[in-house]
Amino acid sequence: MKSFKNKVGLSATALALLLATGCASSARVDEVQATANSAQSTAQSAQQTANDALRAANAAMAAAERAQATADQALRAANDANEAVTRLAETISSK
Repeated sequence: MKSFKNKVGLSATALALLLATGCASSARVDEVQATANSAQSTAQSAQQTANDALRAANAAMAAAERAQATADQALRAANDANEAVTRLAETISSK
């Protein structure tokens, strides 16, 4: 967003300089204004795309965290089952 502000600021400065020096024609002013508007529109679009990407990344992170929790739970269950089988095997072998 800082880059966008810099572009708009530079465009406004360029427009002010053109007007101050008296070298600006109405067509040139319109052209500079159109360029500034285009830069603003492009920056807003880029910001929206970045926001969308951030939301998608956050959703992916949440899904990964849920998957990790499920995997941890499955590992604990497998370890518990393994310990139960080991105890059962020891009980059977001691008889």
